[in-house]
Amino acid sequence: MKSKNSILIVDDAKSSLLYLNHLLSADYLIYTARDAMEAIKRANEYRPDLILLDIVMPDMNGYEVLAALKKSDRTKDIPVIFITGLSDREDEMKGLGVGAEDYITKPFSDAIVKLRVRNQIKIVNQMRALDRRIGQQVLMTSIAQSFLSDEHTDALLTKTLHMIGEFMEIAQVLLFRLDDDGVALTCTNEWIDPKLHLDTRIGGKLKLEEPVLSCIDGLSTGGDLCLHSNVPHIREIMAPYRVRFQNFIAAPIFIKGEFSAILDFSRENEAGEWSDSAINLACLAASVFSGVFERETIEHDLDMVLKLKSELTVEKDRAEQSSRAKSEFLSRMSHEMRTPMNAIMGMTVLAQNTDDPAKRQNYLMEVGGASKNLLQLIDGVLDISDIEEGNFSFVPSEFHFAAMLKSVFDEAVSVFLGKSQVFTANIDPSIPEVLISDERRLAQVIANLLSNASKFTGDNGSIQCKAFVLSMANDMLTIQVEVADNGIGISKEQQERLFVAFEQVDGGVSRKFGGAGLGLYISKNIVEMMGGEIWVESALGKGSKFVFTFSAKIKAPDTRTDPPASFFGKTALLVEDVEINREIVMTMLEGTGLHIVCAADGREAVELFSADPEKYDVIFMDINMPEMDGVEATRRIRALGTPEGAGVPILAMTANILPDEVKSYFAAGMTDHIGKPIDFDKLLRMICLHMR
Repeated sequence: MKSKNSILIVDDAKSSLLYLNHLLSADYLIYTARDAMEAIKRANEYRPDLILLDIVMPDMNGYEVLAALKKSDRTKDIPVIFITGLSDREDEMKGLGVGAEDYITKPFSDAIVKLRVRNQIKIVNQMRALDRRIGQQVLMTSIAQSFLSDEHTDALLTKTLHMIGEFMEIAQVLLFRLDDDGVALTCTNEWIDPKLHLDTRIGGKLKLEEPVLSCIDGLSTGGDLCLHSNVPHIREIMAPYRVRFQNFIAAPIFIKGEFSAILDFSRENEAGEWSDSAINLACLAASVFSGVFERETIEHDLDMVLKLKSELTVEKDRAEQSSRAKSEFLSRMSHEMRTPMNAIMGMTVLAQNTDDPAKRQNYLMEVGGASKNLLQLIDGVLDISDIEEGNFSFVPSEFHFAAMLKSVFDEAVSVFLGKSQVFTANIDPSIPEVLISDERRLAQVIANLLSNASKFTGDNGSIQCKAFVLSMANDMLTIQVEVADNGIGISKEQQERLFVAFEQVDGGVSRKFGGAGLGLYISKNIVEMMGGEIWVESALGKGSKFVFTFSAKIKAPDTRTDPPASFFGKTALLVEDVEINREIVMTMLEGTGLHIVCAADGREAVELFSADPEKYDVIFMDINMPEMDGVEATRRIRALGTPEGAGVPILAMTANILPDEVKSYFAAGMTDHIGKPIDFDKLLRMICLHMR
């Protein structure tokens, strides 16, 4: 189970501590402190992910506490949000100037507090994930360098186990090698956390028997790469072979397809699951060990040894290049994030200090543009994280292709006009009006290609977008989209690096044109997820043409009539814990005549429906709520045993749109699902389709 992020709340007012603890404790692990010294002590002891720090306190004020935290290596990198009743702009500027990441004024707004805390926690988690991946890359680089040395193999293996065990922060790493008889394993090398004071396992034996052998044979013929305790039946099969720990990763090592050894990773925590990154690291280590053992078998052949060293050198260079690319990426990210943030903060101050409405409007427009740029950058980083963790999702739905293109083009035209660039679009009229695919992801690819075209094309240049049907079979069609420009062009060497994560074509272009180097890598993953491919046709000084294809389903003709103009006489139960979200839905449906009764959580919804089940014609159900979530509330309504409980339409209304999550809603008894932010027309159609 994934652990919660932690927050230290520092305030001498007990009421503020109680309020913030109540507001945030459902999502975060909360620590509290009533004075400065206690705050510094607990920050060093717990090292929370975020600190909410009051400014006005006895003994030491918040500015002094923040200065003390910044001086300590243990606490200097913990982000701090000031919480205070001081509302003067100078106080806020002073707080941000001494190193705070944000500033929340009292009296508190639930939505503002949650939003700002969530934004900082997202940044912390994202940077931590990036650090983890870079750390893993540095680790493998160090291991590759070690294997290139003349150090004795046995000592080198033990040293490598030490490096991996400390990096993974686990209890032990053991290397078992297959005996000559082929029926038993002997522990030859180990790393055990010194704090555990455990006896050595060197020389210990494990006899291989069914069904473990069958599991290992399955790995060698194309199954998973390792055995681990996340899988219940694997945990059960391996239990008789475990000596100390039942939470494990067992990564078999194969030499030329034959099982030869096994790397065993263990930790003390019996409840938690191994992360994908930990499993991948274990498999990668087993792969490296496989290469080392294979080298042992061919040391008599000098040519083969030299070839292996050459391969390791190449891998080392690739690892170092990847590590450098990620380091440069982090540097670019810092610059790219600070640039719009500087504009947001600066223009906000200017807007607050002017009485000229025209100037204020201009400043606020600049703030809006910078905010959008920052949001796109953050979305890009989150997309990269989802791609590398295997969580990048594809959510198909009906959408109007031409309307989607118009929205993307309208957004891009303002950029083109700023550089006096000529934009033309040529859209195949035979493309069906309504398609079924992931509209948001498709728009993301086209918008990125148009943005790149403008960025790398000079003033008065030209940009063209074409879309046409490539092929059609039954209800599926393949569409090709092309974005061409007459800009600076891309060399053959640069084209090979275009679609690689964390990289740009060269440092000079990066400095001149900016950008974080994420868009094309993300676009490539989106296009492949949509059953297509992406490529570039370009030459230096002659412009570029980016081309991609994607598959989409053609929507069958809709024979239904338009939704009725009103729902007079009908009553809906709106279950939503956030007041502003309730107001949005009620305002949307205000003109339809639909009577709406509100419930603030799932428990209240069940009580209202049970008291008068015949009253409600439809239920709008949020998912994440206190007291009782929407899934449990749905189960209880369906389990009432009444015709109304079994038949009332329950529409999930939530920001959770991942396919597996949506499937769980249907499994609980929900009738349909609509994602947030809510599309009014889609909501009307859904009500008409399901309301009795």
